[in-house]
Amino acid sequence: MDKLYLIRVDMERFLGPYSLKQVKEAYSRMEFGLQDEVAGSLRQWVAFDDFESIRKHYPELVQLVQREMLSGWGVSTHSAMGTSPLPAKVKAPSKPRSGSSVPVLFILVLVLFVVLGVVGISLYKDGEFGHLVGMIKDRQLYNAKVQYGDQYNAKFEAFMDRNREMINAALKKKKTSTLWLPYVRAVAFEKDGRWDGLSAKKLRGQADGFLPQDCSMGAWEQRWTQSRDQWARFLDGREFPKEEWAYLLALDPHWIRTRTPAPGWLNPGSYAEACLRMAVKAMQRLTGDNMSWEAKVFVSRMRWQIGVIKAQVPDEDFEMSGTLWALSCIEDAREESALKNCLGSVNPKPGWREAFDVSVLQRKIELALTGRNTVEAEQLGALEALVSDFGNRAPNYYLPREPELKFYQEIVQQKGNISDAQNLMQQKYPAMNFQH
Repeated sequence: MDKLYLIRVDMERFLGPYSLKQVKEAYSRMEFGLQDEVAGSLRQWVAFDDFESIRKHYPELVQLVQREMLSGWGVSTHSAMGTSPLPAKVKAPSKPRSGSSVPVLFILVLVLFVVLGVVGISLYKDGEFGHLVGMIKDRQLYNAKVQYGDQYNAKFEAFMDRNREMINAALKKKKTSTLWLPYVRAVAFEKDGRWDGLSAKKLRGQADGFLPQDCSMGAWEQRWTQSRDQWARFLDGREFPKEEWAYLLALDPHWIRTRTPAPGWLNPGSYAEACLRMAVKAMQRLTGDNMSWEAKVFVSRMRWQIGVIKAQVPDEDFEMSGTLWALSCIEDAREESALKNCLGSVNPKPGWREAFDVSVLQRKIELALTGRNTVEAEQLGALEALVSDFGNRAPNYYLPREPELKFYQEIVQQKGNISDAQNLMQQKYPAMNFQH
């Protein structure tokens, strides 16, 4: 009896079961391609372009892949398939008809090297040169980039899940680990914040100290459960616990946005954004349909934070109140006169009072800079006073704002020239976004 095969096309539909002859006929009708997968009876799925796995698991398909599927792509699979190249007739070199062809060829080669050099320098400046070299060496890394495309999708996730063993081996090596981490983080924080075979510390990377060491859904469910009796006091301003859940809820989303995308991250664009995603999913899973009033406020606040980070705040009514409503009001203010309305409904105690003072000061500075290239001379004195006050208060707050403070101070130093200050600070903090 002939062996039968199933073919999975675009991770969505199936062809077969087919005999080997029917597989060839289906390919001749262009019903599937190299990126699709094949599986025999009770055997694993293998992509047609995974030459080594095809040779290992389905040697009877080697000829189809090598001579038919790859013939039009100019791809050599001799080393991967274990076959020998056919002898080829080689013509003896003939004398050039004209001596002018040599200089022309030389010029073309020279131009090619110049172009490659320019591209290489550009990639090096952007920090992408090592990534490009890594993709040239690692075909699967290139496949991950292709599958990801412009955004996270089901095909990319399936590719990563299918190649976990290979990816985990790459994560153990220093050079390849850096290249694979952005894709691994994308999958981990799309799901539950974990990746089997990689520690929470490695997933976290070099994040700011106030952020949790573990931002998986399981860790957040534990934080929410243990802090439940503090939620009411947190919302009415009586208490600002020095704990990770409180820090996350009070986190200014503009602070995250100016640091996104962070090096080593795709989507989410940073560890802070990843923590927000897992925190809101954990709260929803933990409380279900029996969500308390405080939990609803927390979920609304986190959804609003994520929306600001992505510049896609949903058009919905957020159930926020108390301190978190006041904080969101400050962060969302479009003019300075609106700030005084934000604190009317709260009576913050120490801890919360400092949080509001720093947030109001920074928002006033940001509003003074938004949409401008320069600060007029008559307004520079007021800006300098705000920056000085911010410099005295910000370092005592849990959220590190040193780059922002130095940027504001540089504007004052540059006599109000925002563009020059941006250029100088962008060189010092290349991962930050100082545009207003």
